[in-house]
Amino acid sequence: MFKVDYNLQAGFKMSKWADFLISAIRYENEVLKNSIAYLKVHHDQGAEIGAGYTWTKEEVINAMYDGKTFYTIIKEKTGEWKKGSIVALITKNGKSIITDSNSTDLDYFTNLQEL
Repeated sequence: MFKVDYNLQAGFKMSKWADFLISAIRYENEVLKNSIAYLKVHHDQGAEIGAGYTWTKEEVINAMYDGKTFYTIIKEKTGEWKKGSIVALITKNGKSIITDSNSTDLDYFTNLQEL
């Protein structure tokens, strides 16, 4: 587990951001990077961020259909976690994609490390 004492941007003790947090991704095609295969997902425990587990894209989509919320997180050089963007489930051209941007037809996340 990772303890998070302060939200450095806001200057107060961290509150729960979402049900789950995504810190890394792996694409199906490493060259095109247009479809996510796996994600590193952590349970948001409020003052702590749980250990990361590898989930498939389908597991994340199913959890979102079940009402679970997701945010991205980025690890700073100091080792602190920074809150990223809310993760959206969008259906475009008949397929479900997960993204932190509504301006794309692809699975896409900004600034996440790769698994």
